Amino acid sequence: MNLPFVAQRLNQDTSYVGRFAPSPSGPLHLGSLVAALGSYIRARQMDGKWLLRIEDIDPPRALVGADDLIKESLVRHGLLWDDEVTYQHDSHQRYEQALNWLQANGHSYCCQCNRKQRLANPKGQSCPCAQLALAKDECATVLRNTLGAQHIQDLALGAVSFAKGACDDFILRRKDGLYAYQLAVVVDDIYAGVTEVVRGADILPSTAYQLALYQLFNQPAPAYLHLPLVMGDNGQKLSKQNHAPRLNDAVANSNLCRALGALGLPVPRALNNAAVNDILEFALSNWHIAFIANNASAFDNRIDA
Repeated sequence: MNLPFVAQRLNQDTSYVGRFAPSPSGPLHLGSLVAALGSYIRARQMDGKWLLRIEDIDPPRALVGADDLIKESLVRHGLLWDDEVTYQHDSHQRYEQALNWLQANGHSYCCQCNRKQRLANPKGQSCPCAQLALAKDECATVLRNTLGAQHIQDLALGAVSFAKGACDDFILRRKDGLYAYQLAVVVDDIYAGVTEVVRGADILPSTAYQLALYQLFNQPAPAYLHLPLVMGDNGQKLSKQNHAPRLNDAVANSNLCRALGALGLPVPRALNNAAVNDILEFALSNWHIAFIANNASAFDNRIDA
């Protein structure tokens, strides 16, 4: 199979490669620190690489300078990445190669419907546009998803199944020319050789879409570890959309201890004032997936941010 964007993966060994992939829509908050810390711990415990990718695939949502704020916060919290930081805006050629391959192999079609029209389609059926010969520059590019149910063995949640209807046909490139997250993240992870994806449980539903692409590309999917979400005192997930407060980098040690608590690891009180490196050393020596695996309460961490 001639997929140019898998070249890098085929030329590297099969050791552990993890990543943290924030969007530059704002600075890090406690919830994103939990995701970063969880993925960092896994990579270091596995003697693997931990990569940083800035997911700036949607420029209208990007905040100028947010990528620098993110990198500065990671450094202040001792979370140092391997290799150069990558940006999705540098990967458009690979995304286009993936789109062209999918189209050439009959896995995609052009669709001129708006979101409301697409949602009105019967579940499990392709849009009527799938039967039309529409020009690519006049519409969105949509995956023709004819695959069945998908299954993963999540390292924390255990067996997770996605029914056939969990993801019908879905957009790969929007009508305005912007590439969709589901396409970009799979192409990026294949190219970087990512072997395990560690991220928040809120992204679990996206796994069904991504597995479909891995299967069509005939590429092995990574292992998955979905982490507990951090909830604010209002019961909502901490997120940039919910105006979660920015991390105070001046108290990185306290932030790390709170993040470890969200990951189920009890932290000795004496560590609250310890150096960042000492806290990370404690985490690497003591944290285990068992702290969150099959523990429903771990997925309702309410922290007054």
